[in-house]
Amino acid sequence: MRWDEKDLVYVHQLPIPVSLNRLGGCTRFTSSTSRDHDAAPLVWLPRRATGGGEAVRAVIFGASGLLGRSVLRAFGDAAATGTGYSRTGAGLIPVDATSADDVDRLLDRMRPHVVVNCVGERRPEAWAAEPEQARGRNVDAARLIATGAAERGARLIHVSSDYVFDGTQAPYRPDAAPNPLTPYGRWKLEAEAAVRTACPNAAILRLPVLYGCAEYAAETNLTQIAATVASGAHVELDDVCVRYPTHADEAADVCRRLAGVLLEGQRLGSVNHWGAQEAFTKYQMAVLITRAFGLPIGRLRAGAADAAAGGRPIDCRLDCDDLPAALGWPLRRSFRAELPNVVAPWQRPGRPAST
Repeated sequence: MRWDEKDLVYVHQLPIPVSLNRLGGCTRFTSSTSRDHDAAPLVWLPRRATGGGEAVRAVIFGASGLLGRSVLRAFGDAAATGTGYSRTGAGLIPVDATSADDVDRLLDRMRPHVVVNCVGERRPEAWAAEPEQARGRNVDAARLIATGAAERGARLIHVSSDYVFDGTQAPYRPDAAPNPLTPYGRWKLEAEAAVRTACPNAAILRLPVLYGCAEYAAETNLTQIAATVASGAHVELDDVCVRYPTHADEAADVCRRLAGVLLEGQRLGSVNHWGAQEAFTKYQMAVLITRAFGLPIGRLRAGAADAAAGGRPIDCRLDCDDLPAALGWPLRRSFRAELPNVVAPWQRPGRPAST
C-alpha cells in the first residue's frame, strides 16, 4: 500500500468521525476524546541515506496475529513483509520462528532495516496443554529473531507484556523490578533477557492486553467476553483483576513510530512501556457490552475467579509517561468509544470461536 501526498496530513485536522481504513484501522473515531494530546503529524518511516533513498524494508514476525496484522498495516508505506505459522493467508510468508534456518533464510532474503517481533503464545490453555511449545514460541523465537536481526544490523522492536509484573505495586515504570506470576509472564521475562543478550540495541516494548478486529472470538479477551454475553448464557466474570485494554492499531502505531526513532539513530530506553490508562475488569467489560447493545444484564455475575486462583496479577498498570513525547504523541483510543465497533460482529451468531 502506498499513500499519496494528500495523505500527509495532521491527525487532528481530520474530520471526526473519519474512516481509518487507509490509516490501518478498522473502526471509526467517534470523538476527539480518543486523544490525550494534540496529535503529531503522521510519522513517515525515514528513507535510507544509501542508494538514493531506498524505501525502508521491514519484517514483521507473527503478522497473522492481532497485533501483527495491525503492525503490518501500520508499516504500509515501507516495503513490509509479514510472516505467519499456522495462519499464512493474505500474502504472509510461512515461517517457523522457532527454527533458526527459517528465520535466517527469511532475513537473508529480505535484508530488512527494521524487524518487529510479535510472535508469542498468550493463551492459558496452551500453557497447560503444550508448555514446551508455548515456551518455544515466547522464548526461543525471541532469541532467534534477535540474533538474526543483530547479525544483519537491523533495528529490532521486541514486543513483551505487562505480565512480567506481579500486580502489587502499580504503576510500573520500565525500570521496575519484574516478578511474574504466570508461566506466560516468566517466559516473556526470559525472552527479554535473551533479546538483550543477542541484540543489545533492541527496543523492548511492553504492552497490556490488546483488543481490536479479531478473526475469532478467543483471539482477544474482549471478543471472547462479547461472544459469551451474546450467547445468553449465565456467566460469572472476574471483577477484581483490572486490565488496561489497548487497541492493537494504537500499539501498532507506537511500533511504527518507535521504528522511525530507531532508524534515525536515536536511542530510547532498552525497555519501553505503552498502554491505555482506563482500567476495566472482565465483569465491567461485559456490563459495557450489555449497555451498548441493550442486552439483559441479569445473566452476568461479578466474581473473583481470576484473583482467587492466585495466578493472575491484580493490577499491572504500566507507567507510560516517558514515551508519548519521544514518539510525537501517538494517538490514543478510548476503549468506551471503540467497544461498539469492535464488539458488534460478535453479537451475530455463526462467528468462529477459535482457530
